[in-house]
Amino acid sequence: MAEMDRTDAWSRSMLMLVSPTGTGYVNYVAIAAAQYLTRGDLASVTMQYSKRPSPLSLGKVRDAREQNRLLWLRILQRVRDMPTDRRPEVVLFGESLGAHTSQDVLLGWGTLGPQALGIDRALWIGTPGGSKWMHEITGPPRPDVDPSLVTVVNDHEQLVALGQPARARLRYVLLSHDNDGVTKFGLDLLNRRPAWLGPDRPRREDVPGKSPRGIPAGMRWRPVTTFVQTLVDMKNAQVPGPFTAWAHDYRADLPEFVRDVYDLHCSDEQMAAIHDAVRRREAYREGAFA
Repeated sequence: MAEMDRTDAWSRSMLMLVSPTGTGYVNYVAIAAAQYLTRGDLASVTMQYSKRPSPLSLGKVRDAREQNRLLWLRILQRVRDMPTDRRPEVVLFGESLGAHTSQDVLLGWGTLGPQALGIDRALWIGTPGGSKWMHEITGPPRPDVDPSLVTVVNDHEQLVALGQPARARLRYVLLSHDNDGVTKFGLDLLNRRPAWLGPDRPRREDVPGKSPRGIPAGMRWRPVTTFVQTLVDMKNAQVPGPFTAWAHDYRADLPEFVRDVYDLHCSDEQMAAIHDAVRRREAYREGAFA
């Protein structure tokens, strides 16, 4: 809070509340895209809760949830105390375990949670299958869940296909690649067939240049075996690779999703320039720290 005061974060038009991954990583592309799209009129806020890879930080989820809750409540209280014409828009971002730990703040409240807190919009990428809030908003109907406010998609084209009226209602978006083992893995695979391997599974469909949609028709659930296979898929999905939208890598997806989910605006030429800029930044970073 002192750092936000020192940097005058409250004067920005948007506050981006971020829960990092287990190592403390915050996606560079998400922050850069938001900075470009707001012309720098953005303050991003995060607090580290672990310094180990996410699979080794699962024991920190409860601590991270409480830490995020306390920090965000203080921030949102300050925002509510500001004059209405000076209040920044407040958005959430979380990736992987950061998505899980930020969603846990909303656990038990469905889509009413972020609305009640004063969170305007949220984008989560690669949400782990163990997130209970994700299952709240995608499971059977609940009185605290407004399905028109939230969606889960594999790619930007799938988001666009919802149509403009539906997109205008959306406030909370989970971007989860169908071939991302992190979003599929859970202890329930040991003894129960998941819905994504059921008869109503989405049909496999290739998307040029993007992560494929759906689940192969030949995949079957087997007790224990599917658990082990998905565990391997989860590990392999996190192997670093080229700048792309594939498995647990969402970097190439982010400029359009940051623009649309946070209701920011730019021309097609500007979006192409942002894509080029973040791609070059990532290439430089990989070369410098390889």
